[in-house]
Amino acid sequence: MDYLDHKKELRHRAILMVGYVLIAIAVTMATIVLLYQAYGFGIGKNGTVIQNSLAFFSSQPNPAQIYVNNKLEPVTTNTSLVLPAGIYRIRLTRSGYRDWQRTIELQGGDVQHYDYPLMIPIKLDSNKVKTYTAAPGLMTQSPDRRWVMIEKPNTMISFDLYDLQNSPLKAPTDVTLPANLLAKATKSESWKLGEWADDNQHVLLQHNYDGKTEFILVDRKNPTQSVNLNTTLLANPTKLTLDNKKYNQYYLYDAASGTLQSASLQAPTPITVLQHVLAYQSYGSNTLLYATTNGAPPGKVLVKLKVGNQTYPIHAFPAGTTYLLNLTEYSGTLYVAAGASSQDKVYIYADPVGQLTAVPQHALAPAQVLHVDAPDYLSFSDNAQFITVEHGTQFGVYDIENSRGYSYVAAHPIDTPQAHATWMDGDRLTYVSSGKILIFDYDSTNQQTLVTASSSYVPAFSPSYKNVYELAPSTTAPGQFDLMQTFLLTPRDR
Repeated sequence: MDYLDHKKELRHRAILMVGYVLIAIAVTMATIVLLYQAYGFGIGKNGTVIQNSLAFFSSQPNPAQIYVNNKLEPVTTNTSLVLPAGIYRIRLTRSGYRDWQRTIELQGGDVQHYDYPLMIPIKLDSNKVKTYTAAPGLMTQSPDRRWVMIEKPNTMISFDLYDLQNSPLKAPTDVTLPANLLAKATKSESWKLGEWADDNQHVLLQHNYDGKTEFILVDRKNPTQSVNLNTTLLANPTKLTLDNKKYNQYYLYDAASGTLQSASLQAPTPITVLQHVLAYQSYGSNTLLYATTNGAPPGKVLVKLKVGNQTYPIHAFPAGTTYLLNLTEYSGTLYVAAGASSQDKVYIYADPVGQLTAVPQHALAPAQVLHVDAPDYLSFSDNAQFITVEHGTQFGVYDIENSRGYSYVAAHPIDTPQAHATWMDGDRLTYVSSGKILIFDYDSTNQQTLVTASSSYVPAFSPSYKNVYELAPSTTAPGQFDLMQTFLLTPRDR
């Protein structure tokens, strides 16, 4: 019997061992191949090892044809393409629309998403929504882009409220504030937008009258519940902002004394938070970024970050008149932007608290420094991925996601009284130039001219970005203004 034959048993074991070794080699090789594929490695046409990248492309409207280096791909948006590392010219096309295009650079193993391409119709169609007998004093849109409020000319307390979620757009509802809510003006008065609360129901407005200022909290849903915050809080601040974007919590700032206080509708007596403050910006429920002379060397101003009861040094600037401060979170990391018009620089810091906690004796290392001459405006995009610094047509932009900075001068002038561009969405900027709406990507590419609009108002894009609403001087009645609806889709796509 074989199992009693010692030589056969040894030969059988040897065969099994060789088999196990071969199986182990095969499994190892398969694992290596799969691992290399997972990291994007492949074999090129000449037999060399290359590392691929994955690029996702979406578009509105969808689908659109994709050209890579002028070669039509066999797939359309929304899709992904496996491409070797390199630089590519991407072009998206769709019948009836202007092309969207940009040059992209892919590193080996990259996974890049281009989800934001917005294709504009070659021919734009517009409808007149309503004619106003004079220029409205205010037009503002809620953060969710659903609601647009337009002051009825020469009324101050009456507004038209449009629901952009309706298609077609319905007649506006009336929002009329209580007659005794505002202080009586004897010479002149005007509205200035403060900010919307995160409930998209309340909006903070600044009422300027006879050289004075008061702050009004408007409840668009229940106008009779609107509040004069100066009288409610028994205060006369230079500046009033929402705390944590909540309609009933506030920061009150007095420029003359440099005092920053907090108050709420539930606890209306102001409480001092900081002193010697020159400028400030709040974020969340307990975070303040502020410029102060307190503890600063002569001729200097310190920017500090207050998180709860802990204060962290951010940067020292030469003393000046304009300080740019902003902060937000992106992918769970706090980003702080600080600059001064006197220094022509804005510094971007990633996780400053973590940096200073880990190495407290070292100065903060910026993630990026944006250079703009005499910068006077700083803002984050709607999705917080981009930070833009501006002065006139000079732009500095930082892309947090890809750790990349851009600097450019826009080719088109900004019409007055606009002082700067605004974010149209998470990836595009907009302003009115030569009497028409201009939109462009964060890095100035894909510039598109839309329709006639007044530079006194920020255009309102619908939540789905299928329409834009703009106020424009009437073409038939001098002195009147038309609210226009412009379709960002061709008739077949609506």
